[in-house]
Amino acid sequence: MSISLINVAHYYKQLPHQKQALTILQEKIEATHPEWLSDDSAFVRTWRKQTDSPRFSPEVEITSDRKQLRGEWGGNTYTIDVDELNVLVLDTYDKETGNLVDRERSGDLFAEVAVNPLTGHIVVGVVLDYFAAVTTSGIFVIDPQPGGYGIYRAQVPGPRPFPNEFSTYGLGDITSLSFVEENLRVQYADAAGNRSTITFQPGNTPAMEYANCVDNMVVEGGPGLCSRINQ
Repeated sequence: MSISLINVAHYYKQLPHQKQALTILQEKIEATHPEWLSDDSAFVRTWRKQTDSPRFSPEVEITSDRKQLRGEWGGNTYTIDVDELNVLVLDTYDKETGNLVDRERSGDLFAEVAVNPLTGHIVVGVVLDYFAAVTTSGIFVIDPQPGGYGIYRAQVPGPRPFPNEFSTYGLGDITSLSFVEENLRVQYADAAGNRSTITFQPGNTPAMEYANCVDNMVVEGGPGLCSRINQ
């Protein structure tokens, strides 16, 4: 009896023996039928939700002094208030005690927006807090759906594991969002002049998954912004 690939995907838990088995399968396919996994194959295009006609690309813009996002898709217009977007920020600065605490933050301003050309997902950089020249920002992914939208949080890793999918470590000032093929690149900086680029790759949800972080500029004597992420 042959194995079902649907069951393989359903029960995949990134266990070592599962990775080994899938590696064997991929090597066999690449050796005998590489066209099955090419970018224009029926499997890949279906998996990425691509068809002969590209998926609709929402029209979006930041409005109302950066307090709202206006989007059009599926023949409807939607207005998303920035404070609809909230996330549990780990190790964020507490103004009253001066300690690092885990605290839920809601959006204050939209900073940047980009649309994934392959999926139509809307990615926004959002300012969550500003205190003593320090900006705390987060990344959200809006999934346009018929009659509405879903909201996901891109998770920036740090020293501790995430308690749930609604949590993240904060970033500084998000200065740019862009897509290179299917990967999201986020450029961010701090008040001292440090600059870094964090990359997210496709994952199991629209929120994507952290891939890597590269320091673009490190102030002399400093460890760079990626040092916290790469702990």
